[in-house]
Amino acid sequence: MKKLAIIGPGNVGRTLARLFHEAGAFEIGVLVSQSLETAQSAADFIGAGKANGDPAEADVILVSVPDPELESALARLALCDLQSGAIIAHTSGARGLEAFSSLAGLPVRCVCAHPVKAFSDAARSAETFAGTMITLQGESSACDEMGIAFVAIGGKTLVLAEETDRTLYHAAIVFMANHLPTLVAAGLETFEHLGISRDDGLSIAGPILRDTLEAVLEHGPAAALTGPVARGDAETISRHLESLEAVDPDLTALYAALARATADLAAEKGEAFVDGLLAIREMTTPK
Repeated sequence: MKKLAIIGPGNVGRTLARLFHEAGAFEIGVLVSQSLETAQSAADFIGAGKANGDPAEADVILVSVPDPELESALARLALCDLQSGAIIAHTSGARGLEAFSSLAGLPVRCVCAHPVKAFSDAARSAETFAGTMITLQGESSACDEMGIAFVAIGGKTLVLAEETDRTLYHAAIVFMANHLPTLVAAGLETFEHLGISRDDGLSIAGPILRDTLEAVLEHGPAAALTGPVARGDAETISRHLESLEAVDPDLTALYAALARATADLAAEKGEAFVDGLLAIREMTTPK
């Protein structure tokens, strides 16, 4: 069994290592952190591994540090006596193969292995990991080997072309995953202007949020659209904008931008609301 080392055993690293250990995909080697306490905590969570040590003895080295620390971590790794043919993988979504520049010329295989999942809590992430997509980019045999390991822990894999723009790739994920909570927060803030608490607001919106997300995932964004924009109801949108402007111009601007984009999406459905959609676009376009 190949040995795995983790550099940066935070929520991502320890989640993956625990799953790899439980599935028998890798033998867990050293867990390298600037804090011995963090490394030992990771070993305890994983149920295997040694807190700190030399990662060069591993066959696979997974680097899961924060993006600002990635290049320096890889540069330090390049100074180690790495095994010939070792796989060096990083889990960043925003950084690509350019991050491995310090390893150029060394007999190692580099791969970006980005699990597209929120890792705010390692225990919960481990329990809910099944079905997670891991995008792979890099040396083909390294993609193949890491793909087998990720499938063994319940993941799905997609190999990206080496020329894929990681910045746009990451922006796409941020659009969908990071901005959704912001939209919910805007709705809750609007409720608060009516004296409705955030807890009650979440209770009101929870079912429709779940229904909408499920519809998007099953049928696609345009087919999942409901509500006044999808119906071309410019009069209702106009009233929304007037009421929002009376309580918070920032919410008005956000609502207008979203309504304009939603009108464009609704037009893809080809339904007979063209006049209403044009009116919504006109009223929400900055003058």
